[in-house]
Amino acid sequence: MKHFCRNCLDLDREVFQKTIEEYVQNLSPDDKAGERLYQTRLQICSACSDCLEGLCRVCGCFVMARAAKKKARCPAVLKKW
Repeated sequence: MKHFCRNCLDLDREVFQKTIEEYVQNLSPDDKAGERLYQTRLQICSACSDCLEGLCRVCGCFVMARAAKKKARCPAVLKKW
């Protein structure tokens, strides 16, 4: 069983959301996925059984941050995006 950082899950939801949104907004345009691709990835992640309150249980990343990166890929063995 993989372990996850509970500190992030214990953050106030608004603080967590704002922090991730700021990170995504500050990504370089060269590194940032287009809005349509980003939203598609988020939909796929939100339907995934390995997504736990915005964290990926496969790798432990913040799904909003990973989905926003143009060159990022789903970390699952059977890639979903």
